[in-house]
Amino acid sequence: MASQLDLAVSIDVGGSGTKIIYKFSSWEKPRFFLMSPEVEQISKTDFQRYQDNQVWNGIPRPEHQAYLEWNDNIFIIGEFAREFAAVDRIHERKYENALYKVLAAVGVILERYKVASKKPKTKNVKIFLDLAFLLPWNEYNDHKRFFSQLQEMFKTFQFRGQTWDVILTENFVCRPEGAGLLAVYTKTKGVEWFQNNQIALLMLGHRNTTLLYFDRGIRKSADSPLLGFSTLLDDVCSRVSGIGRDQLAQAISDSFYEGRNQVYVYDSSSPYTRRPTWKELNSFQRLAAARDESLRQREIEDLVQALIAARMNYWLRLSKWLDKNLPSMPAQVIIGGGAAFFIQPELEDYFNCVPTSTRDKKLVKGEYAPAFEPKRTYANEVPKPCAVMNWLPEISEKIGQTFGIGNGQDRELVFRLIDCFGMMDQLLDKIKEVKGGKNEKTA
Repeated sequence: MASQLDLAVSIDVGGSGTKIIYKFSSWEKPRFFLMSPEVEQISKTDFQRYQDNQVWNGIPRPEHQAYLEWNDNIFIIGEFAREFAAVDRIHERKYENALYKVLAAVGVILERYKVASKKPKTKNVKIFLDLAFLLPWNEYNDHKRFFSQLQEMFKTFQFRGQTWDVILTENFVCRPEGAGLLAVYTKTKGVEWFQNNQIALLMLGHRNTTLLYFDRGIRKSADSPLLGFSTLLDDVCSRVSGIGRDQLAQAISDSFYEGRNQVYVYDSSSPYTRRPTWKELNSFQRLAAARDESLRQREIEDLVQALIAARMNYWLRLSKWLDKNLPSMPAQVIIGGGAAFFIQPELEDYFNCVPTSTRDKKLVKGEYAPAFEPKRTYANEVPKPCAVMNWLPEISEKIGQTFGIGNGQDRELVFRLIDCFGMMDQLLDKIKEVKGGKNEKTA
C-alpha cells in the first residue's frame, strides 16, 4: 500500500441525516453514503458494560456501528446511538456535534476501504484529508474554531478501536448552508450572470431554513433560523398521539412518491403544484395503529387535519420571515432542501411562479416539472412582482449520473445531495489549483 493517501471529503450534517461525498485521489468519480444524525456521549465504563452484555451482533457495516474515543469518553454516532437512548440535539449548535460526525465519517471511509491503521514500529500510511463543510449562516463565525479543533482531534483519532495517521490539510473549504447550490449553479451560468442579477437562495432544511440574498454579486441579506421542517413535524406530533418525528417524515416523503400522479398534474384552473391526497395513500395509512377499521379511519382523519393545521402555521411563520428578510423580489430564487417539496404550492404562489414543461409548456400528468416561469394570466387582479424559481434539475441529473441514482423515489435524495455535491466541486477545484502550485503536500 502507498505510504501516502489523499482523501477529499465533503460533509453536510443536516438535521435529518449526514450526507458524505468522498473521493480518493486515484478515483475518477466521487462516491457517497449517508449516516443518521444522532450523537451520544457515554463513559468508557458504560460502553464496556454495554459491550459485555451483548449477544452476537453479526458483522455490521462501520456506519451502522460507529463510535470513537475522545478525552476518555466514547461518542456514538448515527443509528448506533439509538441503542443508548440518544438525546434529541436538533436545537443545539451544530458545529460541536459536527466534530464527531466528521471524525466518524472519515473513520467509516478508511475502514470500508481497508486503509492500514497505525501499528507500532512500522512506517504508517499518512492520510492527507482535504475537507469541505457546511454550517448554518448564524453559526458560520464558528468555522475557524471548528477547523482548529478538528485538527487537534485527528492527532489522536481513534475509530472503532483503530487509529490512523490523519492530517487535516489547509485545503479546508467551509461555507454557509446553501453556498454549495449557489456555487455549482454559478459555475454553469458564469460569474458575470451572478454579478448582473438579483439572486436569492432559499434552503429549506430539516433543522434550519436559510436565506441568502445577492444584488449584483453583493450579499445584501442573510439569515438561518431554527425554522426547519422539524418544527412542522413536531407541531403535528403534538396534535396526535403515538407518532414520532422520523416516522412521520418518512411517511410524508413516501407519500409524495406514491401520489406523484396526483401532485404533478396540469390544471388550467389551478396552475400550481398540488399535494397528494394523504388519506388515500398506503404510506400515510400505515401510520394508523388501531385494529378496528372505523377507528383507523378516524386516526387517519385526525392526522390529516393535524398536518393541514401544522402546515398553515409553518407557512405563516415562514412567509413572515421571508417578508422580513427579502429586501425586494429577486429576479431568480434558487430552491434547495428536502422540505421544499412539502410547501411547493405556497412557494410558487409567494414567488408568483408556475411550473411548466420544457417540452410543450404544459405539465403532463405524472411528470416532474423541470422548469418554472412567471405567472402570465390574472383574474381581476393586478400583476404582482415575481421571481423565477430554479430547482436545479440539470444539477440533479448530473448527481444522479455520477452516483448511479435513478429518478423515481430517489429524486428527493438527489435533491438533498446538491449542497454537499456543490461543496465537493469547490473542494476539488481548490485541490487542483493548489497542486498546480506545488507538487507534494507536506505535513
